Amino acid sequence: MKRFLLILIIIAFFTPATAQTFSELFNAGKQQYEAKNYEAAIKSYTAAISLNTQSSHVWYNRGQAYFYSGQFNLTIPDYSRTLQLDSRYINGWFQRGVSYNKLKDHTNAIADYTAGIALVPTDAQFYYNRGIAYFDRGDTAFSLTDYNRALELKPDYAKVYINRSKIFFGRKQHRAALADAIKAIQLEPSYYEAWTNRGVIYNALNRPDSAISDLDKAISMDPGRPKAYVEKSISLNKKGLNDLAIASLNKAIEVDPAYRSAYTMRGAIYFDTKNYTASKKDMEKVLELEPGNKFATNLIARINGLLPQ
Repeated sequence: MKRFLLILIIIAFFTPATAQTFSELFNAGKQQYEAKNYEAAIKSYTAAISLNTQSSHVWYNRGQAYFYSGQFNLTIPDYSRTLQLDSRYINGWFQRGVSYNKLKDHTNAIADYTAGIALVPTDAQFYYNRGIAYFDRGDTAFSLTDYNRALELKPDYAKVYINRSKIFFGRKQHRAALADAIKAIQLEPSYYEAWTNRGVIYNALNRPDSAISDLDKAISMDPGRPKAYVEKSISLNKKGLNDLAIASLNKAIEVDPAYRSAYTMRGAIYFDTKNYTASKKDMEKVLELEPGNKFATNLIARINGLLPQ
């Protein structure tokens, strides 16, 4: 009897008193996820999965933690397991579609959004996201159909107006593009993308002053994005204010030293103003960022024919 008690004491001594249940690990993962401590959440969910592999929620939640930590390739198996356990798990179809699109697997993204639409045909976000996947795949006709359907279901969906305006813009339907950009700003005046997009459209309509006004607004909202500075330089160049255009491009490059469009535009302005040495330097940077760029290659060839050998 004493020997038996001694064994029990030894077992109790060496058995961790902190062993956690599935529910405790699952809840710990949720708290860590909500605190944006995604790596800790992944560990908690992984430990929970080791105790219970049949919970669709824990697989989905770990997929979400992988997603927000930027590990998109690792989300696919977890969302897939979620859907194997529960084929009507709407968020599983949606988030796997988002992950596929992040991984540029647009065909599988479209398939997942389509499956989601079959389950919830009145969810505007599924149509919006499928429209993005179609657009990214180059199927703008299907994309436009989905954006139109999304707006039928949710007429105040500002992001859809922005994305639809890009399709119209690409088709050179600038008036339709402008109408959508205006609507987006009316619905969401704090939306940086809406102001930038309308500035781009105003440039295409040869309205540089309106473009500058919108782009300045975008810059004031988020000065850390280079696109608005580049677009503003186009407006300033249209007005013949090349020194200010160069200054705007310098700012774009300061914000993002790898933003190719800024070097392309600055090199083009330098060429037009006969500063061939500076233009060539910028074109060489373009080729460094995008080897084989035709515009840069052709402009360097022209510059070489103008500079003294």
